[in-house]
Amino acid sequence: MKKLTISERTIPFALLLTCIIAYGLLIPWLGFYWDDWPYIWFAKTLGASGFADVFSHDRPFLALIYSINLPILGTNPIIWQIFALLWRWLATLTFWKSFRLLWPERPHQALWAALLFAVYPGFSQQWISVIYSEAFIILTAFLASLGLMMAVLRKKIPFWPGTLAAVLLSIFNLFSTEYFFGLELLRPLLIFWIISESTSDWKTGIKKTSLQWIPYGIVLVVFTIWRVFFFQSNNYQISAMESLAATPQATMVELLKTLASNFVLGGWLAWNQIFSPPNALEFQILTTRLFWMVVLAVFIFSVVYLLRVRISEEPSKEETDLPEKWGWQVAFLGVLALLTGGIPFWIANLPLTLTFPWNRFTLALMMGSCYLLVGLAEVFIRTSRQKVILLSILVSLAAGWQFYNANTYRREWEQNKDFFWQLGWRIPGLKPNTLLLTHEFPFKSYSDNSLTAPINWMYAPDFKGREMPYMLNYLSVRLKNSLPSAKPNQPVEQTYRALTFHGNTSNSVALYMNTGECLKVMDPVFTNADSVPDLPYKMEPAISISNLSLIEINTENPVTPPPQYFPEPEHTWCYYYEKADLARQKGDWQEAARLGQEAIDKGFVPNKPNEWMVMIEAFVHVQNWKQANKLTEGSYATRPELRPALCALWERAVADDQSEKAKKNLTYIKAYISCGKPVESGDR
Repeated sequence: MKKLTISERTIPFALLLTCIIAYGLLIPWLGFYWDDWPYIWFAKTLGASGFADVFSHDRPFLALIYSINLPILGTNPIIWQIFALLWRWLATLTFWKSFRLLWPERPHQALWAALLFAVYPGFSQQWISVIYSEAFIILTAFLASLGLMMAVLRKKIPFWPGTLAAVLLSIFNLFSTEYFFGLELLRPLLIFWIISESTSDWKTGIKKTSLQWIPYGIVLVVFTIWRVFFFQSNNYQISAMESLAATPQATMVELLKTLASNFVLGGWLAWNQIFSPPNALEFQILTTRLFWMVVLAVFIFSVVYLLRVRISEEPSKEETDLPEKWGWQVAFLGVLALLTGGIPFWIANLPLTLTFPWNRFTLALMMGSCYLLVGLAEVFIRTSRQKVILLSILVSLAAGWQFYNANTYRREWEQNKDFFWQLGWRIPGLKPNTLLLTHEFPFKSYSDNSLTAPINWMYAPDFKGREMPYMLNYLSVRLKNSLPSAKPNQPVEQTYRALTFHGNTSNSVALYMNTGECLKVMDPVFTNADSVPDLPYKMEPAISISNLSLIEINTENPVTPPPQYFPEPEHTWCYYYEKADLARQKGDWQEAARLGQEAIDKGFVPNKPNEWMVMIEAFVHVQNWKQANKLTEGSYATRPELRPALCALWERAVADDQSEKAKKNLTYIKAYISCGKPVESGDR
């Protein structure tokens, strides 16, 4: 019986399907992350022409890509997610084509490498779509440049048009970003390998290689001179040059150590991540079930497809007889690609790790890692079937790993939505030139720099110009850096790409949000270090300068987050907390108590008892002693370290109430929670 075979013309679609399963299943529930927000906002406020200024200090040629793509694609995150997915696929397709051109008699191995490339687990930021769609455009250009060069060498396309296109793509790659600068150093070796197929004289091969490499070498030299001597990036300084001049021996030793570390990280540790999947015993969790469904689906698809796909080129005798020889060759290229891929980041003294956000640099290690794995499989695995099964295991686990990462981004987007709605509920308006201060927000995929853009969008939706009205600073990274001090009346001037912010520390509002808790507007009296026991120490200086008069509490047009991104969520506990705290700031204790009672009636409770305090104070003011006492007792029993804050709350709330009931309840609470007694270590 004739076996069912699959045409090689389906390979691009197989690679696309793999990318969709790994990266695309959750696209409808994903949004903008990290620097996506600033670039989307820049497009809105500055227009396409403004990107020349946005990138003028670090990557001026990158402005061209954004000035074209952003106006066309607009501000819909789903469109950007699809766009990024398509470019991931195109990069994979181009990698596959370049592999075929380098080793035309290894078509199956080219497909194996392409599948590994599609799901490479070292890079886990695919869903930061505005930023990394551009990165994959540049990676595709680099790989296409290699492919065109090899097509010229193999006489598949005319010399001059092919070489010109390859050189232009090389120029585009190098001058857009430095990520793939190190990989350009591999180009002469690839030329030599192809030329050596038709000549046995290595001297002749080197001479021909040199001639072929001249146009690419000129581009590389010109870029290096421009980057080292003429253009100094504000964000990516070439620090290694100074070290090399001062201590050449120590610097070279450090370079070797760094490159060896990058080799281990990109070639082994990146793939090692996929062998720590979600616990199969937690199969009742939907995410875990979906993970294993993705793994199983990709594994079955990979095995069946790789075993059934029929590729027209037949293996040569050399391939059949000496697979180990070729395996060592491609593994050697993989090692070189891993080593050279890390050079740009060593030069700029940037850490290359598997943790966010530094794992973005593993984009330069993808190619080398896939070469290395395929080469080792050729050397150490005996039969094609065994190789297919092993590679399918790697591809399926990596696809599951990427799907699992996508789900973390989905959750971050939901948390981002909650944050902005809580911010709008609590701060319905905000005076311009306000500096927002916090320690850090519990978001992995957002920094203060990235969140500054949507905050400006939210509170100044019609803003145009270069003087930005709002700025968010994380004290954990900005204090004593771009923010010299958190003392009162200190001028603040900060740049935000093409924009600037001018403010003053006395015109700041302190915010705090811990994981699983509501956003808190901090102030010296009501919400301070006593009432937030887990407050990081770097937040404390900001509390004393937090100026709540900057909050426009009676604005006729309260702000809301952009509805196209953040539809209003269900009103649960944090809605009532934020609205009650706003009513407290207005002095409307009746409204605050009403909100507290409504939250209780609906069964909502906080994750931390300190969030009851605004409700407790409201109940005291409206003389609802039963609720006030009950919530005070419960909060103290759960968190004894709240004693100073609860005592101060009661003293403050009954200061103007001289009734006997007020005095009686105050006396009871002071005795119950031992007001005046210092907090003991055992209470913490």
